[in-house]
Amino acid sequence: MQTSKLVLLDCLQKNNLMEASLWLGQIQDSAFSVQGYVELVERSLHQAQLRYSKSKDGVLGAIEAINHVIFCVLGIQGKTEKYKQVIDDPNRYYLHLVLEKKIASPLTLTVLYAVFAKALGLSFECIALPSYFLIRVQLDGVDFYVDVFDQGKVLTHEEFQKKFRSALHKNRMLSASLFERVNETQLVARLAQQLKHIYILRSQAVEALRAVEILTSLFPENPEYTRDRGILYCEMEYFSKAMDDLKHYLEVRPQAEDVHEIKKLTQMLKGYREILN
Repeated sequence: MQTSKLVLLDCLQKNNLMEASLWLGQIQDSAFSVQGYVELVERSLHQAQLRYSKSKDGVLGAIEAINHVIFCVLGIQGKTEKYKQVIDDPNRYYLHLVLEKKIASPLTLTVLYAVFAKALGLSFECIALPSYFLIRVQLDGVDFYVDVFDQGKVLTHEEFQKKFRSALHKNRMLSASLFERVNETQLVARLAQQLKHIYILRSQAVEALRAVEILTSLFPENPEYTRDRGILYCEMEYFSKAMDDLKHYLEVRPQAEDVHEIKKLTQMLKGYREILN
């Protein structure tokens, strides 16, 4: 896992979102190889570039080419009734399994769309709303938004504002902080974070730990990830490692809301260590 973390970090440093996202496959399978999937995506990118080169529609031509390859050639599904049944399925957050099984989460589809948009030379931003993502592009100085999860539908600024207000209403919040621009590292981190949540809910500690280890590599200064790793170490009976992580968290976050619970856990770990010694 250490090697894959280093490779993933190297991919992000080289702005290679595709390979960085694919390397997350080692959370599920430590022997996973990205090569075949890299080749598949590269062939698909070439198809989109070729189609775009024959278009005279500029940005809209690029979006049409991307939509054609992702949704028609690759056959990936976004917004369907079937998606609602698998929203907590980890397979929807692994890019290689999305390419295989053809059903994506909004996040994974946004990652794939960003890979295509970059390859076609678009100037774009990934915009995160609660449980939803859009791609913002400019056309003749005017902002347009691509609803990636709805077959790449192009939205005007007014349509985007309507969707944004709907997201605020659904979350019963009025804060514009729900609107967030996310970069490539943050997209990969969100994939790992989602996988961590799913595996914790499923009591799959090994996979959850692998996801957390990637997050601690991406954000080594974030003590919450160190705390999460410590809790998972505890579940897996790696008591010394758990104690080190949890003590670090208490030192860095002495006023955190969960300090009392974490202190109780460290006391329990201390008792285990005394028994074992």
